[in-house]
Amino acid sequence: MINNATIQRLYTTYATAPQLFEDRGLSRLMDYAFDTAAIDFDGDRLVFNTIDAESPLHSVEIERIHGAEEIDGWLAVVLPEAIIFISRKDLTTTRIHIK
Repeated sequence: MINNATIQRLYTTYATAPQLFEDRGLSRLMDYAFDTAAIDFDGDRLVFNTIDAESPLHSVEIERIHGAEEIDGWLAVVLPEAIIFISRKDLTTTRIHIK
């Protein structure tokens, strides 16, 4: 379940980006991008198609992503100051938590 404890755990776990690129869980993002149109890769950026194009979180540099985890049907993408939750069940639903 996504609650305050889960959000704080994500921020703590990914307070800094892991040294190894593989430890960030970006393979989950790549798999998800191939399965759905909710996210795409555009060069060195990850594009969230479910977030308005005017939002600064619509497109994020991959280097800024500290981690990605699957939590209760959601894919959590952890950035330094925000977490983007993408629903794995309803491909049009996205939630954003700003630190």
